[in-house]
Amino acid sequence: MASVRQAEAGTLRAPGFRWWHGIIIGLMLSYVPGSLLVAGVLLLPLVALKLFDPNADGQRLMIVLFYVGAVMVRPLHEAWAANGDWETCIAQITQPVTLALDWLAAGAAWLVAEASAIGGRLWNAEVARRERKSIEKRIAYLQKEWMSSDDDTPAT
Repeated sequence: MASVRQAEAGTLRAPGFRWWHGIIIGLMLSYVPGSLLVAGVLLLPLVALKLFDPNADGQRLMIVLFYVGAVMVRPLHEAWAANGDWETCIAQITQPVTLALDWLAAGAAWLVAEASAIGGRLWNAEVARRERKSIEKRIAYLQKEWMSSDDDTPAT
């Protein structure tokens, strides 16, 4: 028996997409289509990262979403203040500075994620090196102690 979560044969389903996501997107599309357009365009770097980086896990995507979300605040606020007016929304997504900041934020987030992963590996390697060094010292001390105790005992 197939799992309820598995898609039926012949249907396309995005991973992690639930039925209520479609309802929310539909409501937003009917209520604030301009703001949804701004959000969709500004989230394109996140989609591009998901498509082109096979190692992009949930943690890395959340880091990128945090940085891109910071860039999205002003354009979405202006779109919301204009009540989702199409001219304002189109003006927001065609501003070169906003688009450049959006893509640079995604790039900076990717660099931070990669640097933190490399830093974590280096930190763990240093901790392992220190542990190995202390164990080797302890082994040398115990070998010396055991060897010296064999030499000190008289033979019978």
